[in-house]
Amino acid sequence: MNRINIYLFFLTNKYLIFNFIIISLFIFFINLLELSRVIPEENKNLFNYIYLSFLKYPSILNEIIPFVTIISISFLIRNLINNNELISMRNLGYSIFDIFLPIAVSVFITGLMFLMIVNPISTIMASKYDDKIDKSDVSLHSIKISNNEMWIKNKTDNQNFSFINIKNIDLQDMNARNIKILLINDQSNTFILAENGEFRENIFFLNNVKYYNFLDENFNNLESLELKINFNKENILNSISEYKLIPFYKYIKHTQTLNKFNLYSKEIGLYYLSEVLKPIFIVVLAFVIIGFTCKFQRNENFFKVLFIAISIGFFIFLLKEIISKLTISLSINIYVSYLVIFLIPLFIGLYQVIKIENE
Repeated sequence: MNRINIYLFFLTNKYLIFNFIIISLFIFFINLLELSRVIPEENKNLFNYIYLSFLKYPSILNEIIPFVTIISISFLIRNLINNNELISMRNLGYSIFDIFLPIAVSVFITGLMFLMIVNPISTIMASKYDDKIDKSDVSLHSIKISNNEMWIKNKTDNQNFSFINIKNIDLQDMNARNIKILLINDQSNTFILAENGEFRENIFFLNNVKYYNFLDENFNNLESLELKINFNKENILNSISEYKLIPFYKYIKHTQTLNKFNLYSKEIGLYYLSEVLKPIFIVVLAFVIIGFTCKFQRNENFFKVLFIAISIGFFIFLLKEIISKLTISLSINIYVSYLVIFLIPLFIGLYQVIKIENE
């Protein structure tokens, strides 16, 4: 890289870091208002506010990266124009594509760092955040789907709870196979193996049961057994709503598990694809912004430039949401959908850059 490329690379990093700090802190304080609504009255103290805000901060960073990219590139180009650096580079024979290359490298590396580092950290801390402010029914059951298995913690009262492991389940008929259960209460601890079972209302009907009591070391074979539960089909289906708490390196395995239990949806697939390809997507965003901002003059009102940049970002966000909804409702292939989301802003940016080059 020559000196100009190195200069643009580090200048881009400077604007990205600065805007990440400013914008994330602004959203951080807005999040404090949200916390005042979700934290129970008895837990409203300074420590909880700070701790929960800290847990939420990586998720905030991960969510705002496209918006920060738009703002940062707008300020960067404004700086180059005001200092006559853009004109100087153009006079030296640099095309817009040449100027964009080191900027794209900086944006891509930033996106890659967020994917590799911030994404896993945000999922871990967001999970802890949810545990702290979770719904009232969490004390009754907790459902996790991972590693081709379903794990359910079921609490019937303060003295009795169980851990249920299911290898196969048909959610349409609510029938399960290959079941392992650990029952824990004040009187005894029991391990249960069941060949199959059926969920009906608040009872789990088990068949062909092997029943082992740890306290008296008693082993029995039972034809059937009824286990009281505090979850239903809707609770199991709602458990997939935690797919955003999965780190990127587990996307494939989690998708395979969801497919096994017929819980996979195009919404999840499109979200995972968008997260993995986000470093490339924000490079396209930066390209679009450069296409619109490079045409402005030195003395032109910067708020006009900023307004246009934010409007473009909002348009792309709206486009992404519309295509996502159409993908789910019309059962469109997620790769086709993402290609459309990716190509439309790319062609817009390409059109603008070529237009500037030809002027």
